[in-house]
Amino acid sequence: MQISFNPQFLNIIPTKKVSKINYSPVINKNHSGFDTVSFGRNPMLLGDKEAQKYVDKYKTSTSGYRGEYGKDFNDRFVYTMTQAASKYMIDHKNTQNPKTIIGGDTREATKKYSTIIASDMRNNGIDVMYPQLESTKGDEISPVASPILALATKLYSVPLSVLLTASHNPWKDGGYNFLTIEGIVAETAQSDEIAQNITDISKKGENPVKATRKGRRITFNPYIMYKNYIDKKGLIDFENIKKAGIDIYYEDFGGTGKYYYPRLMSEHGIELKGVLSTKTQGPNPTEENLQELSKAVKQSKNPLRIGLATDGDSDRFGAVDENGNFINANDVLTLIAYHLIKNKGMTEGTIVKNHSTSDKLDALADYFNKLGCNIEVKSTPVGFKYLGGEMMRLKGTPKEIILAGESSGGLTVRGHLPEKDGFVAISNLADLVASEKKPIGEILKEVNSLLADNFITKDINIEFPTEEEKLKAVNSFAPYSRGEQDNIFGYEIDKAKTIAHNEHIKKYKPEGDGYKIYLKNHSSILIRKSGTEPIMRYFIDSPDEKVLNNLSTNLINFALGSNGTII
Repeated sequence: MQISFNPQFLNIIPTKKVSKINYSPVINKNHSGFDTVSFGRNPMLLGDKEAQKYVDKYKTSTSGYRGEYGKDFNDRFVYTMTQAASKYMIDHKNTQNPKTIIGGDTREATKKYSTIIASDMRNNGIDVMYPQLESTKGDEISPVASPILALATKLYSVPLSVLLTASHNPWKDGGYNFLTIEGIVAETAQSDEIAQNITDISKKGENPVKATRKGRRITFNPYIMYKNYIDKKGLIDFENIKKAGIDIYYEDFGGTGKYYYPRLMSEHGIELKGVLSTKTQGPNPTEENLQELSKAVKQSKNPLRIGLATDGDSDRFGAVDENGNFINANDVLTLIAYHLIKNKGMTEGTIVKNHSTSDKLDALADYFNKLGCNIEVKSTPVGFKYLGGEMMRLKGTPKEIILAGESSGGLTVRGHLPEKDGFVAISNLADLVASEKKPIGEILKEVNSLLADNFITKDINIEFPTEEEKLKAVNSFAPYSRGEQDNIFGYEIDKAKTIAHNEHIKKYKPEGDGYKIYLKNHSSILIRKSGTEPIMRYFIDSPDEKVLNNLSTNLINFALGSNGTII
């Protein structure tokens, strides 16, 4: 059977067609090792009441399901989720035979379940595409970066792909996520349908799919596909970076980045000066976790030196400057937006951010608009799916996005996927250094000096003993967001801006996304609840450090008085 894809991007190796499977009313061992039965309740499926807690957690997450491997990320959950996803894929197939791609990070949970899920889906009649690097053999699935799997999903026109990753969470966690045909994380309507499938399947106690054929196994090389795409799109100016002679140090945390980024740079003539795989509790590029990268950068004698990092699945970024100082995500977003506008000619368009992200991007847009540019800044709820959706809506218009990013460390740029890509993000930082011929820390100081308001931010997490106490604490801020109070902690509230913002967020998410409060002194507070844990989150943004610290102190005291604990 001939399988035809655009060879410009792809390297596909079709395998032989598998003969039809004969199903019989006996207990069978499928390729995953799970027992399935044709009559009676399938013991591998979650029970009705048991399934509900997984559904609740999945539906309130901003990106798929995550849980501790061996506990709430286990065989029966994975099996039930796989059956629910299989039904969705069959119901929404866009070709004669339903197909999917399965891939993920370097975690133990991913290693175990990727081939199991692939086997179960093929047993359900779904063609499965296996990401395989050159060294991968047999039925193994290579580690694949999340942005690369997202790209494959779009290029191969796959209605829904399975992404197994817990991203920057602790290594002990597993994650089961979905990507859509546009290369973005499944949106609410799709997640709700899969969740409903879980509920229905667990009630009936039987698999919903009655396959008459076994799905094909199709392999492709994810690195070659990604490199071809990046080169064709010109998303990274490798030549500019190469000529600048920057000492680039890279931290992959032992995640998927080590299989892709050093090779990508090397094949474009850029040899990284150091590649680190530091072991941390979670593959998260925080200031605390980038201490080894900081030490490595400071050892270099080259004035143009920088430390770059990606998280476990390579969709998030991290960076340290020439002096080993951590560059926070809001500053990275500001630097890259500055680079795209000043050095790449994107003088018209939109910067999209979620509303936990600093107004520093607004201040940058104001600066460039005074110089004759036409740049708008839009806010969405937290969750990159909202940014990706806005990016798709604006595509091809005069307001096409320049950058979409969030303070948790993810971004994408014009001409790329509507999904986070850590490789493109950190490469743009290197390109900025090459273009300005200055160290990144020096560039940041210059950018800050241009802004009317140089915002600084602070994030605080508060844990409560119970879900009820968390909700009570969060909801106590609702009157402020509705304009029912004149001030908070002694600072006057900008009622019009506060009300308008919270109503705007409801256009994306009818139930809202926490409570954002704007102050007349240009500061703001966002209070959000975690959807999966008894945790309340504060995001404070202010151009005045004294105000920032005062707001922080008052918010912490309020939380402690409400039986919360700082974590």
